[in-house]
Amino acid sequence: MKTDSAQSSPENRKPVTLNYNQIVNLLPHRHPFLLVDKVIDMVPYDFIHAIKSVSGLDPYFPGHFPGNPVMPGVLMVEGLAQASGLLAFQTFVMEGKTFEPKCVLTGIDEAKFRKQVVPGDVIHYHVKFEKSRGPFAWFSGEVKVEGEVVAEARWSALLSNPFGQKAKS
Repeated sequence: MKTDSAQSSPENRKPVTLNYNQIVNLLPHRHPFLLVDKVIDMVPYDFIHAIKSVSGLDPYFPGHFPGNPVMPGVLMVEGLAQASGLLAFQTFVMEGKTFEPKCVLTGIDEAKFRKQVVPGDVIHYHVKFEKSRGPFAWFSGEVKVEGEVVAEARWSALLSNPFGQKAKS
């Protein structure tokens, strides 16, 4: 089910935004592994646009790589996944479904890394909700810096208990 186009068109709706404190209340991740600083816009069942400001003080830079700090590509994909978790939580809350905020990656496909991300960059995560079936959801997304795609991927996730079901061990 998608939101109707009149609701999601920019001229007919107010952007859904989340600040850092709201994100921390939804995601279980904490510093230094929380990779989303702010949600700029979001439409349940459709997309999320979130950002992260990359700092030279981020803990992975001293080892990746000394003298030439580069953000690890897997962390860019993790940032996309965290943004998709926020999108999933907002989507299912709108349906009146409640669940513990957990979204666990179950697969990553077609990951591509196009350019390096360095301290001082502002990452823009653009995630699209593709579909869901039971407690599983599928997403695609791009990581952009200054409007240029630096990474992209498709992935699936298990949403912890979105329909009152217990995940099998």
